[in-house]
Amino acid sequence: MNPMYYINNPQFDGVILRKEKDDLANIIRESNNIYGEKGLYNRSVQLMQWNFFSGAQMKFTYYADAFDDFVDRFQGRQYAYIGVDEITQMEWEKFKYLLTTNRNGAHIRNRFLGTCNPDPESWVRTFIDWWIGEDGYPRPERNGVVRYCFMGGDRPEEITWGNTRREVYLKVKDKIDDLVSPNDPDTPENMYVKSVVFVRAELDDNLALLTSSPEYKSNLAQQSDEQRERDFKGNWNFKAVGDEIVKVQHLEKCFHNEQMLGDGVRRMSIDVAFTGGDACVMFLWIGWHVADIEVCRLDSKTLLNAIDTKRSEWRVLEENIVYDLQGVGQYLKGFYKKAMPFNNQEAVEPNFKGMYDTKKSQCAFMLADKFVQGEISFEPSILDRRYSGKNYTNLELRNILIQERKMIRADESKSDKGKCLIKKDQVKTKSILGRSPDFMEALLMRMIFELKHREVVIPSFLKRGRGLRIRNF
Repeated sequence: MNPMYYINNPQFDGVILRKEKDDLANIIRESNNIYGEKGLYNRSVQLMQWNFFSGAQMKFTYYADAFDDFVDRFQGRQYAYIGVDEITQMEWEKFKYLLTTNRNGAHIRNRFLGTCNPDPESWVRTFIDWWIGEDGYPRPERNGVVRYCFMGGDRPEEITWGNTRREVYLKVKDKIDDLVSPNDPDTPENMYVKSVVFVRAELDDNLALLTSSPEYKSNLAQQSDEQRERDFKGNWNFKAVGDEIVKVQHLEKCFHNEQMLGDGVRRMSIDVAFTGGDACVMFLWIGWHVADIEVCRLDSKTLLNAIDTKRSEWRVLEENIVYDLQGVGQYLKGFYKKAMPFNNQEAVEPNFKGMYDTKKSQCAFMLADKFVQGEISFEPSILDRRYSGKNYTNLELRNILIQERKMIRADESKSDKGKCLIKKDQVKTKSILGRSPDFMEALLMRMIFELKHREVVIPSFLKRGRGLRIRNF
C-alpha cells in the first residue's frame, strides 16, 4: 500500500523484493487489487513491473542469487521506495548494499520498509533489540517510537544508536566528519544519520485475512510451540531448545496404565520450597506407580512436620526419600541424614561421561524414556486434583504435568558434552513454561535411585523366595 502515495509522480521508481521469484506470486496477485486502475502490469517473468499511467514504475524482483550477482543487478539503480517481504531471510550484506539504491533525484522522500515474522537468529533481531523486551515480546511503550542510527560497521552489532540525530552524530563525529563534503546540501546529522522505526503488527490487525480465512488463526494455533510463539504471539526470543521429548500422548498413556508396581518399594521424591517461593511438591512412589501427592507452601519448621507426617502416613523409610539439595533443600540435610540428597550439578559416573553433562540431565532423560515407553502409572484420583501457582490457577494435575513435560529438552548448544538438559531459567521464560516446573522436578528425582543403587527389602507379597534381598538395578 505504501507506494500508493507516490505513483502519481512520474519520477517515482519503487521495488518490492522476496527471496525467490516464485515467492512473489501472491504479492503480484494482490497488487492487481491495489493498482489495477492506476496502470498496466507487465507479466513478463524477466520484467515483472507495474507501469503506471503517470509514468511511475513499481518493480518486483528477488534476492536469492549470490552476493556478487545481486550487486550486479542493483548497481547504479535508484529507488525512492524499497520493500522487502520476509526481510529476516535477506542477508545483512544485501540489506546494507540495497540501502545504497534507496535514493532519487526527484525530491521524493526515500523509504525502506521490511516486513517479517520474528526470527531470533536473524540479524533483524539484533537490529530491533531496543524495541524488544527481555521476554522476547515488543515493548508496548516503544512501539512506533523513532530512533536514529549510523551503520558504519560491518555487522549489526556495530551500529551506533541514539534518540536524536544529533546524539548519534556526536557519538561518531570523527567518522561522519570524514565523509562531509562542501557540496552536501544539508547538515551532517541529517545527511548521514538514518531514522528507524519498529511497528508491531498483530494477526488481529489483518481483518481482511481473518474475514476471508477465519480458520487461519486456528490453524496457526495448532502449530509447534516455536512457530506459535513466533508467528502467532510475536515472540522474538523463542528458539526451539531441542525437541519436546515427552509428547502429550506419552503422558496420556501413562495416565491410563495399570499400576506399575515394579519392586514395590515405597519412595518419596520432594522438590523443596518454603513460604513465598515455589510450591513444595512431594510424590509417593510404589515401584513405578505414582500413588499420592502433597503440595504445600509452608515455613521451614512446619514443612519438616509435614514431611514427617506424610512419611509416616505413606510408610516410607527415611533412606527411601530423595530431596532437592539446592537452595532451601540444604535445610533438610541435617534432619534426614539417611535420605538421598539430589544435587543438580553432580557429575555423572565415569562410564557415563560424554553421554550426559550432569546427573540431573541423566535423570531427566531416563524419566523421559520411562514416559515414552509407558513404564510409569498414576493413581487416577490424584490426576484430578487441582492446584494453583504462578501462571496457573485451579489446574488439574494431569494438565500441570502436560505443561511441565516441556522442561525435558536437550540444550543443543551443548551437544558436544552429551545430552544436556536445558537450564531452569530457560524453562521459566514465558516462551516455554513461564514458571518453575516443580511437579516434573519432583518426579525426575525418583530416577536417582536407579543411579545410586541402594539395597532395598522387597515386600513379602512380591517375594519369590524367603529372605530375598536385591539391589535396586
